Amino acid sequence: MGSCLDLRQYQDPEAIQDAFAKVVSGRAGYKAIIERRVEPVKCRKCGRLIEDASAKFCPDCGEKVERKPVSSKCKKCNTFFNENDVFCMECGAKRE
Repeated sequence: MGSCLDLRQYQDPEAIQDAFAKVVSGRAGYKAIIERRVEPVKCRKCGRLIEDASAKFCPDCGEKVERKPVSSKCKKCNTFFNENDVFCMECGAKRE
C-alpha cells in the first residue's frame, strides 16, 4: 500500500539529525564533521617533511610551503576527488 501524499512538510530536519546523531554517537545533539586529511609536504629547499597543515613556511630553512589543493571536482558530475584518485568514483571520468 502506498500513498501519493508528500509528507516532507511534516518532517522536522533537526529531529532527523538528532535521531541520526544518537544512532552514530550514542547521544543526541552530536553533529558530524567531515574533515579533509592534509598530506604532509616536503620542503623544496631542504627536504624536511612538514606535517603541520597550517605551516606557511618551513621551520628549518624558512622556504615558503606550497600546497597543492587536496581535492578537486569532477568536470563531468561535480563529485569531489580524493587526493590520489585518477578516475571519478561516481561517473568514471578521468581526472584532468
